[in-house]
Amino acid sequence: IETRGRAGSFVSAAGEEGLERARRAAADYAAVIASLGIDADEAIRIVRAALTRGMTAPAPS
Repeated sequence: IETRGRAGSFVSAAGEEGLERARRAAADYAAVIASLGIDADEAIRIVRAALTRGMTAPAPS
């Protein structure tokens, strides 16, 4: 439940916190990529490969 003053209270979307965490992680990743001098196309290939592996890897136990 979130309260927004006069806008009232409502049930927040479960994914909002997760999306914010993803945005922070993306910003951190972008900073590392920039510090290493890796271009955006390569950075995206790295992320795509990681996501693909993540979709096929077994869940951690």
